[in-house]
Amino acid sequence: MKNFPQKTHASSPYIWISAAETSGDIHGANLIGSLAELTEDYQFIGIGGPEMRSKEFSALIRSEELSVMGFTEVLGMLPKILGILRRNKQLLRAYMPRCIILIDAPDYHFRIAKIASKLGIPVYYYISPQIWAWRKRRVYFMRKYVQKILCIIPFEKEFYASYGIDVEFVGHPLLQYMDLPSLDSICSAKRIIAILPGSRKKEISSLLPHFAEAAGIIKKHFPDTEFYLIRSPHIEEGQLENLWPPDLPCSIIQFSERYQAIRECTAVMTASGTASLECAILNIPTVVAYKLSWISYQLGKLVVDVPYISLPNLIQKKRVFPEFIQSDVNAEKLAAQILEWLKNPSEMQEVKKELLNIRQMLGKVTASHTAAEIILRDIRCSDKEFETVNAKG
Repeated sequence: MKNFPQKTHASSPYIWISAAETSGDIHGANLIGSLAELTEDYQFIGIGGPEMRSKEFSALIRSEELSVMGFTEVLGMLPKILGILRRNKQLLRAYMPRCIILIDAPDYHFRIAKIASKLGIPVYYYISPQIWAWRKRRVYFMRKYVQKILCIIPFEKEFYASYGIDVEFVGHPLLQYMDLPSLDSICSAKRIIAILPGSRKKEISSLLPHFAEAAGIIKKHFPDTEFYLIRSPHIEEGQLENLWPPDLPCSIIQFSERYQAIRECTAVMTASGTASLECAILNIPTVVAYKLSWISYQLGKLVVDVPYISLPNLIQKKRVFPEFIQSDVNAEKLAAQILEWLKNPSEMQEVKKELLNIRQMLGKVTASHTAAEIILRDIRCSDKEFETVNAKG
């Protein structure tokens, strides 16, 4: 670290971008692409996964090192996480980036926001944490340590603004890199069920056995049903195969091909998260499952304050996608909902009608470009102020 000279953030050639999860890695990659199109003045460094590393980005820390979920799961990795935090702090001091852009993952990024703020590095939050859902008092932390929030869900802007936080709605990034005209043209006469078991190993081991058993039940009622099992980037196919019945035919779909695959489907079973919103945008009826360890769930109940767990339901303020939480995550209940749709296609059509306005509600289709423009505009305005003050001095 001693080989890197410290700089004031106003003269730094670096922008630090930090994504600690799979979905954040995807959004980060698109943001890097937009920033690179708009400027050649900066190098992009920080924390990222395979998608970000495929862009003009140097991952000083790999996001795979931080891929955990739940309270107890985080506790088990605490020594490792603390070591990564120390390394992160050293790297920020060494590079002194012009600004730091945090993407979701508040449990880790709040600590980074505090470190960066103390170093005088402006902090932007793109894909803001869902503090409107739980532990709402964290909004005061955001107000103190984050210079600006770039939110992607419409109702977030009003929430943050009500606390006096500088916030701008940039639209949802999912719309940006989904080729919707092409995807909308896809149709299939086959009966296909897609299964998205999550992006973390513990999540997959918790949910996939239930999804697989539900698939077996569906197959008994509709023998011609096919199944797609969608694999997240850093999940080995072997892990999925070990949790899937060997006598039940299934096609493993690579992550990069998931949108086309989902559009071919009749319905979907998915882990809660970004995937449920992807399915809503693609207009496919979906059941959503969410399951943690017992203690993680009990602790979560104390702080969560939302009527639904899936974003499509929250955005539309109604139950459009059926949700199965904790003890309700079992094969019989999951299969029963899918079978209800398969036996009564009119019910699936009602779900599709409810989903039609999701795209419009999510706003602009250039979220990362809009976010990049805002960040660069702020940086340039700040630099001009810096130069003016120096000139007067």
